[in-house]
Amino acid sequence: MKNKNVKKLNKKISRRFVFLSLIKGSVIGAIGWKLFDLQLIENQKYEKLSDNNRFDFHIIPPERGKILDRKMRLIAGNEDTFHLVLNWNKTLDSDRVIARISNIVNLDKKDIINFKKKISLINEIPTKKIIITKNLSKKNLSKLAIRSIEFPEISFYMSKKRVYPQGNIVGHISGYTGLPSNNNNNFLSVKNEDIQVGKRGLEKFFDNQLRGKFGRKRNEVTSKGFVIASHIYENTISGKDVQVSLDMKLQAFASERLERGNFKKIDVTAKIQKRINDDTNLSYINKDYVYLDEKNNISNPNSGSIIVMDIENGQIICSTSSPGFDPNIFSNELEIEEWDKLKTHKRSPLLNRSMSGVYPPGSTIKMAVALAGLESGVIDYDSKFFCSGSKKIGNREFHCWLKDGHGSLNLSEAIEQSCDVYFYELGLKIGINKIALMMKKLGLGEYYDLEIDDKAKGVVPDKDWKLKRDGLSWSLGETLNASIGQGYILATPLQLVTMVSRLASGGRKVTPTMIIKKNKNDFESLNINQNHLNYIKKAMERVVVGQKGTARKYKIGSKTIEMAGKTGTVQVVRISEEEREAGVIKNEDRIWKRRDHALFVGYAPVSKPKYAISVVVEHGGSGSSVAAPIARDVFKNIFDLS
Repeated sequence: MKNKNVKKLNKKISRRFVFLSLIKGSVIGAIGWKLFDLQLIENQKYEKLSDNNRFDFHIIPPERGKILDRKMRLIAGNEDTFHLVLNWNKTLDSDRVIARISNIVNLDKKDIINFKKKISLINEIPTKKIIITKNLSKKNLSKLAIRSIEFPEISFYMSKKRVYPQGNIVGHISGYTGLPSNNNNNFLSVKNEDIQVGKRGLEKFFDNQLRGKFGRKRNEVTSKGFVIASHIYENTISGKDVQVSLDMKLQAFASERLERGNFKKIDVTAKIQKRINDDTNLSYINKDYVYLDEKNNISNPNSGSIIVMDIENGQIICSTSSPGFDPNIFSNELEIEEWDKLKTHKRSPLLNRSMSGVYPPGSTIKMAVALAGLESGVIDYDSKFFCSGSKKIGNREFHCWLKDGHGSLNLSEAIEQSCDVYFYELGLKIGINKIALMMKKLGLGEYYDLEIDDKAKGVVPDKDWKLKRDGLSWSLGETLNASIGQGYILATPLQLVTMVSRLASGGRKVTPTMIIKKNKNDFESLNINQNHLNYIKKAMERVVVGQKGTARKYKIGSKTIEMAGKTGTVQVVRISEEEREAGVIKNEDRIWKRRDHALFVGYAPVSKPKYAISVVVEHGGSGSSVAAPIARDVFKNIFDLS
């Protein structure tokens, strides 16, 4: 019995031992598997997490390519700039650090305010690098670097700042750079205040070419975020330079000449400065000088545009827009107040008038109307109309600019003297649809494949356009307005200079570009009768050299070089019959917004056309007395005849 009990006990103990051994084996197996999993299977995962704790990764922006003019003058480039950075953490008294730094170097008040704003926006982030200033001079950098042992919480780094040495004379074309927008997918993973992308103008159009390829570096940091070592493991590739067709010497001259117009330029005195500050109607961008009008009153600089195009290849060598803006302000931290000032400025300095400004072209398109008449066979060179000073349609009277009329004229004389009644009669014979077709053939109402983003199409109206837009039929009165470049028709200065280039080239489809050697001088023909073109060009010569030409007072006067062209004076407000009876108020006596626009289009030399020009002076008055002399002086500058 005893042996039986012993056997039973041993069996029971053996079972428990086996059970305990299984439990022990399971525990050891689980621990072993976990160790295996951590050391081998999950090794890369935890190694990456460890690196993320120990290393700080940064994108390195490449040096942006330069923008150069046709003579390799710098339009946009880069300048070394030094940043002062605070390695902030929760325990750091940032106000005390700033106070100590300010005892050694002078910090800009604006930088300090922005720095404190950034500090106030930090929530529960334990450590963060915060830029104190982006404009630390080399001298101040040296002062702080020598005493760096006293400031373990600050660091320095150098970057490149975009600079525009030509300033506001080419701001509309160069454009500017800025931080990537939030919806830019190429930069969603990038957090670096030094990364700049093109926001406008050439900077935007050529952004991919100018930007280059980003590099990467890895900083080894302590638990508090201080850098121990830095390693670049992917080098940057600098952006490519871009050369454009603009000539900065001509650009500078044209900008000043456009702003000055017929005004007298004088330096600013303290008394004049107070007058500028007090007068809300004055809106100078550059306050180093002012302009006096014919009555010696301080006047705003002229607003408008000048474009000069090489007729042979379509290259734009000058494109000014006034008033301008200095793109350098966007290279620093632009204040909201400064941005608002630009946006709300009375003269709209951000508008690129040369490419995006749309204006009634006035008499500058009379050559297109004349060609439409000749090409359709409605008139010939000897066809005459009589101008009594007005043309009546129904109950409405359409006036010529010359009150008593021009008498009987042929086409060449009508262009020379810019007779409105002649073109009223001609427009009625041709019809709006044929006029519109010729305008489009010569480049109006068209977008061009130009290397800049802000362009306008303008308006070339016809019967279908009116019906589609307003649901109304076209009227004869609207044909009369369109025949002298008023009414619905709108054009950009770029389109006007293209029109003149196509006429002067002998009917080739000249297309504008800002790239040197893009066009190969093989523009297709517009299929316009050469005899008709030569006749129109001869009439444009008479505008300048003819005894009754509207621009006869503003010849270049050289024995070898003369210009041909067409003046235009565009009413911006309709003159009522009552006003005509009482006597039309002179332009200079009206408020600026109610004055006529002054225009001139032309080319030179007449013997072998090389350059075309369009000049628009907003509310400048007469195209003959204001725009024509500007065009003459620009041509004299180009041909070195000043």
